[in-house]
Amino acid sequence: MSLVANERETAIHCDDETKTWRIYTMQQRVITKLKRAGIEPYKIQEDGGHWYKDVPFNQISLRSESKGREMTEEQRQAAAERLKKARKARNEQR
Repeated sequence: MSLVANERETAIHCDDETKTWRIYTMQQRVITKLKRAGIEPYKIQEDGGHWYKDVPFNQISLRSESKGREMTEEQRQAAAERLKKARKARNEQR
């Protein structure tokens, strides 16, 4: 059964007492990320819902998007020169 985007969801519950997460998701992207992190569901529903429990706090990381470094044109040129010199020195050592 295929669901439309607004029917797919992920719910994450944080338990401070046990320092664990409980997760319910129907999003394939989230399921894949959890699987790659070595986290396996304890229950999979017929409709595709995956349930996870007792996931240690340190196995889940919530990060903000990196904004990157803002540099002036002069800083960009100086960084390019440093990189060029470092590459040249590395190639000379070989």
